[in-house]
Amino acid sequence: MASARGTVAARVPETDEGLQGDELALKYDEMQRHIRDNGWLQEKVDDILKAGIDSGEVLELGCGPGYLGLDWLKQAQHSARLVGLDISPAMLRRASANAQGYGVTERCAYECGTVLALPFEDDRFDHAISASSLHEWADPVTALSEMHRVLKPGGRYVISDLRRDVDRTTFQFMKANIAADMRPGFRTSIRSSYVKSEVEEILEGTALATAVVTEVQMGIVVTGRKEAP
Repeated sequence: MASARGTVAARVPETDEGLQGDELALKYDEMQRHIRDNGWLQEKVDDILKAGIDSGEVLELGCGPGYLGLDWLKQAQHSARLVGLDISPAMLRRASANAQGYGVTERCAYECGTVLALPFEDDRFDHAISASSLHEWADPVTALSEMHRVLKPGGRYVISDLRRDVDRTTFQFMKANIAADMRPGFRTSIRSSYVKSEVEEILEGTALATAVVTEVQMGIVVTGRKEAP
């Protein structure tokens, strides 16, 4: 496979255990806060709002320290509610602290769990979002099927992630804006991320086969809605 960076290497799966431990969670939190403070998170929030996700109860898969969902919540309708899910208790502690800093504690909740078996009933959520998490899911078909299960009919979803064939200039820009001790993890994440055709192949094995996969400068965005039965 070829791209602006030349031949794209085969995907190397990353751990599906998330970033465990308070030290790693703090470092990742600092990186994500830097991204937010420089305005680079807003594009992802804009994608969510443009998809019509601005109200209701929204599930964020792989929420990490919570910045995507919290920034979205501040820009959504006041009636909107957020439930963040992550496999790392340390990340959830950061997310809860950040929610307090945003002043939206009463509008959000955080759950520890795996995307492979979501701890929620069928048709629970109005919408679902996720960023920078898809490449970590050990079984993306199962995870996406679980997301579909917990969405209400008509519920919309926006899933964004890195892509392995990002051009060299963008790759170098992204790496330069990450703390040196986090760069090895960033390279690992790039190597484990998908290209557009791979995501489309994954979707074919789920109830989300009608989703639209779009390449953007720094990654991939998957958008769609759960069809009514």
